[in-house]
Amino acid sequence: MLYRTLSLFAIMCFIYLTIDAQPAREDIKRSRELFNEGVRLGIDEEFEKALKAFDKAIEINSVYAKAFLYRGLAKTELSDYKEAIKDYTITIELDPGYSDQAHYFRGITKYKKGNYVGSVEDLTISVRLNPDFAAFFHRGKTYLKLEEYGRALQDFEISNKLNTDYKKTYLYRGISLYYIGEYQSAIDDLNIATQSMPYEPKGFYYMGLARTANQNSYAAIEALDKCIDLNPKFYEAYEARATARKNTGNNKAAQDDLEKAKTIMAEIDTKDKTMYTKKTRETTVDKKTTAKDLDIAGYFKSDKSDEKTEQATALYDQKDINKDKTTPEVVEKSDKHIESEPDHDLTQHDITQLSSGIYDKMLNKSEPKGFGIQVASYTNTDNLKNLANAYEKQFGKPVYININTINGQKIYRIIIGKFDDRANAEDFRDNLRQNHFSDSFLISFERIY
Repeated sequence: MLYRTLSLFAIMCFIYLTIDAQPAREDIKRSRELFNEGVRLGIDEEFEKALKAFDKAIEINSVYAKAFLYRGLAKTELSDYKEAIKDYTITIELDPGYSDQAHYFRGITKYKKGNYVGSVEDLTISVRLNPDFAAFFHRGKTYLKLEEYGRALQDFEISNKLNTDYKKTYLYRGISLYYIGEYQSAIDDLNIATQSMPYEPKGFYYMGLARTANQNSYAAIEALDKCIDLNPKFYEAYEARATARKNTGNNKAAQDDLEKAKTIMAEIDTKDKTMYTKKTRETTVDKKTTAKDLDIAGYFKSDKSDEKTEQATALYDQKDINKDKTTPEVVEKSDKHIESEPDHDLTQHDITQLSSGIYDKMLNKSEPKGFGIQVASYTNTDNLKNLANAYEKQFGKPVYININTINGQKIYRIIIGKFDDRANAEDFRDNLRQNHFSDSFLISFERIY
């Protein structure tokens, strides 16, 4: 009896505290006003003031998931990565509706903090929830840090397929190609990157490395000259130019470059020196990247007010992010890594009007037989067709989209491959599990008609 009484007492206390924790209507209104103030300050890049506004909004309404998400962004911009990660985690716990955005930004913040394994985990979840080019791009950058160049290249390929206008993809894809030894393809990508981003020394640095490896030392020196002009303290560029100059027989100039590199290294404190190793070369040239690279002020602009519904004001509608991250320039396609088959774009309305069934990548009704491998399922149709195209190009297998309705909501499943033999399908599944799709599984097409 005592046990039951205590249990009932505990339940009543929980109910009381839960009810008591809910903010009053006036408090909700005030917290929204403070939230909107924080957004306006974020647009003006006054992130410390924005942070204070979000703090107050959360103090009034402790279950305001959106305020936690924005506060995390302000903290990321202010380089308070540990606390930003906490806010993204709380966002996910409070409202799964923000899960893709929170995982995306938590992944990027972990990248900034140096937790590359954790970054890959979060960005992989983001990719599965919303297959946007930006998530693939940042996961590719993270794989570069982990020296998993093949996986990095795969992500940059898909990112470029989803958005050919984003110039940084060419830069990082070129870097990946250099590391796997495809020097001419790397040069082609880096040409596009340096033409569109002439202010970025990293592009000219890797151009110099790739040209040297491709036995074109004079052209390498020219690229490294530009790199050093942009960043006279880039000591690795002096080392690379020394190698190229030595190849041309200019030993005196090569020795001068090596001496200059040593002088710059001597100016670097012991702590920073540990980063300047061959193994972490990509970390080195990217170490000056700050949270500004996220263009968080641009993300704040994607939400003008909190007067709309929570669903309508999903913080980072990926279409808005794409507009902030890209420019309307047309990118010249120059090699097999950039060429893509023409897309017959279908609007979101077109795909959502399709009935249940299996469709090929062009959204034609299909009736494949045998086995396939399901790699993901989405409720969001953005980029779905482009993603199917990218996976077909990447894996060399047909890709299908299975549309089904569960509890009144349409689910879109991505299925790769069509195998007559179960053993071959299982072998392909095992390969996919080693390439981002750890939870992929075999399906029988006949069973899902």
